[in-house]
Amino acid sequence: MKHLMRILGFVLGIVFLGWSLSLINWDSFLRALKSVDPLWTASSAVSLFLSMLLRSIRWHILTGLPRQDQGKVWQATCVGYLGIAIYPARAGDVMRMLRLQQLTSLGGGLAIGSGVIDRILEGLGLCGLLLIVLLTWQVGLEARQALLGVAALFLLAAIAAAIFVMSGHRLRFLFGRLPVLGKWGERLTRWYEESLSGLQVLRSPRRIVLALFVQGSVSTLDILACWLLIHAFGWELPLMAGVVVLVYIAAAASLPTSPGYVGVYQIATLFALRPFGIDDSSSVAYGTILQVLTLLLFIGTGLWATLNRGR
Repeated sequence: MKHLMRILGFVLGIVFLGWSLSLINWDSFLRALKSVDPLWTASSAVSLFLSMLLRSIRWHILTGLPRQDQGKVWQATCVGYLGIAIYPARAGDVMRMLRLQQLTSLGGGLAIGSGVIDRILEGLGLCGLLLIVLLTWQVGLEARQALLGVAALFLLAAIAAAIFVMSGHRLRFLFGRLPVLGKWGERLTRWYEESLSGLQVLRSPRRIVLALFVQGSVSTLDILACWLLIHAFGWELPLMAGVVVLVYIAAAASLPTSPGYVGVYQIATLFALRPFGIDDSSSVAYGTILQVLTLLLFIGTGLWATLNRGR
């Protein structure tokens, strides 16, 4: 399954990139790149970096770790960013969970469980933004059914996670029999017990509200980053354009992806900016700049975290 997801990530990346490049006029593409304002672009990068910081705070809230471990959660998050930049199929998510387990006293099960719920919370942010777009934006969304399908998957995952936190103890009779299967059975049983025990912190309404508030702040900064980059290209578009761009990027990035989201940003921004009258060549140029900014931040913070703690 792991190898299949990697292959699928590479294939989708190649298909998305080829599809995007087949639609552009290279003269228009290069003119759009040359028109980019450095100051607006730098402002977009700052907003993206602050969003990355808040994501680590959100994960820290979900783990229930003490406040002094916030720096370790940030380091693990940065290692995950580096993994996303250089490995396919979101392997960075696995890397950050392993790193957090190494840096803290967190058990493997809770590291995995909190990481999964953190991703589900990110998906719920996508669902909220998509709902806002559907209710307030009068222009039709392209690939609307695909967006709704991704949102539905995240909603189902959120419901499943809530059921596990509230009623997961009912599965003890099943996991209690797994150790007879050998080391993997014992490991799964241990992960189950650690996840179930650790994730009970999510029964706290205060913690859930705090995590949702941070997620709202993350989405706001991401929207701002997209909108600031729109201004870097000299386009006078409403803030809703930033929301739509983020919705498409978040939906496309939830699929098995190629390293560094190659092709994902290009195809997502192409669909997102068409309704605002931006030609395909300029849209792909916008997506390429946004991808480059993201990769520079991912690789920079990831290398810092890796060198800071050794191999």
